Amino acid sequence: MNTKLQTGQAQSLLDARQEALKAAERQSLRPLGKLWGMDVFTWYNPSVYELSATISTFPFPVFWLGNATLVKELAQVDPKSMRSLAWCGQYDNAQIDLPADVLAPMPLLTATESLEDALVVLRNAKQNRHILLFTVAGNEWKTKLADFENFVQLNSNR
Repeated sequence: MNTKLQTGQAQSLLDARQEALKAAERQSLRPLGKLWGMDVFTWYNPSVYELSATISTFPFPVFWLGNATLVKELAQVDPKSMRSLAWCGQYDNAQIDLPADVLAPMPLLTATESLEDALVVLRNAKQNRHILLFTVAGNEWKTKLADFENFVQLNSNR
């Protein structure tokens, strides 16, 4: 009886550890491959501070696709990183709510209601030797991440 209880507890601990490892993997910057000459990365629920540091350390200009909440947070926490972006594509709200001093020096900022519309803009703005960073958070993160990954997979050979 005691052995069964210990085995059950050990399995529970292993399951919890596996789930924690999966969660940690999801919440880290992940390389996805290449799309139209751009290095593609995805990131689930990044901290705005880690996002800022990462953007500033990329070796090529950055195209960032992010949700409105994170775009606004980055503009408030680190406007310099925001201004350094080659393109910021806000994919879940067509209204831009950023200060003029952040917007003015940015080469390209777009805001769309859907990820699909943002990907149409990306198709037209694409450039070689750039980084494409897709961040996702919120209730529909799994669907949006899967949609983005499918888009990259379908278009990476074209």
